[in-house]
Amino acid sequence: MKKHALIINTSIVITIFALLWCYRKPLTDLLKIICDQKAVSVYLESFGPIGPIILFVLLVAQVFLAVIPGHALMVTAGYAYGAVGYCVVVASTIIGSQLAFLISRRYGRGLIYKLASPVIINRWEKIARHQGILFFFFAFVLPIFPSDLMCYVAGLSKITSRQFLVANILGRTCCASFITLIGIFGMKPPIWFWMLAVIVILVFFVGWAVYNKMSVMKQRLTVSR
Repeated sequence: MKKHALIINTSIVITIFALLWCYRKPLTDLLKIICDQKAVSVYLESFGPIGPIILFVLLVAQVFLAVIPGHALMVTAGYAYGAVGYCVVVASTIIGSQLAFLISRRYGRGLIYKLASPVIINRWEKIARHQGILFFFFAFVLPIFPSDLMCYVAGLSKITSRQFLVANILGRTCCASFITLIGIFGMKPPIWFWMLAVIVILVFFVGWAVYNKMSVMKQRLTVSR
């Protein structure tokens, strides 16, 4: 079973890197104009049917490469492709995050320290070591966490692949929904959207505060025993 999973994961990684190589020219050109949403939209649409594929590859890659502005790409996806762009964002960020988790779980610190700052990884790994689904859900939806790096941290923690997948799907979908909608609204969302966004973010922060407090209390009870 583990051998089959390894073959599948390796195949996915090879496919992603093959796509990055095949589309390296348009991807490089796209990165040069990434801050201009309208220019990016026009550029992607010039590729016709493969535009979403290029976007998908970039969004997967941005989980691993901090130089690629993921949020800007998510807005562009909504602006250029609407509902299709939203689906591309959700699928690509979930797949990219799960790949980062599996790579971290498979190869450990030896490789992760080459991909990210050991200081940051160690700091968050101590906090996340025994955490579960809810913790990593908050890691994806709250700006206080380095969400992409938390995929590596999760791979070094005790959370199972299935548990992380649940947190990954829920967290990335929430995040994608908010950011992509900005683009779908033509980068001029109505006032109700911002009001709803503020309320949701506040609810998440309150939820995190309650969860964090309960975790601290649980740890103290465990130590006292």
